[in-house]
Amino acid sequence: MFRVIFLGIIFFSSFSYANHPFNVFIKREFNETDSIIGFGATASIGSPNSLLKGELISSFNYAEILDDTGEMQDFLSLDTGVRLGVYGKAFIYIEAGFDTLELFLDDVRDDDNFYDPQENNQIDGYAGLGAGINAENVRIEGFVKARQIDGDYWDSDKQIFYGLQFSLFF
Repeated sequence: MFRVIFLGIIFFSSFSYANHPFNVFIKREFNETDSIIGFGATASIGSPNSLLKGELISSFNYAEILDDTGEMQDFLSLDTGVRLGVYGKAFIYIEAGFDTLELFLDDVRDDDNFYDPQENNQIDGYAGLGAGINAENVRIEGFVKARQIDGDYWDSDKQIFYGLQFSLFF
């Protein structure tokens, strides 16, 4: 598990050099019943002098999600995605990605329900938009995401998450 995290950090750091900022962040996403806490990294892609930029983003998360049957599910995820936006002192972006752990580890959220013969687990994905403020070596942003989260025998009860992210630049 930790090898995947370190490989992701190495991957992002390979894109990072003096003209392309690399940052690490902590984030919290939530809605009325669910919570996702994570840490991760982003690396800029595109021209460093342009306002229109992209970012590769990855975060390792711990999630507590209420499923559609009323049970609380908890699991780990590794979100990997891309952002496109207009970046200056203030910025706005759109984002999309998926859970890389589910892609490589099949179903890490199996609830061992042997009574339901139908397996419907899909790779979890998300799409969102956000805005924030850049300071010297700090970034603060808010966002909203639509998430598709499920396991073999359950689906999440809610799909909309709101959140805050705090980043440090290197």
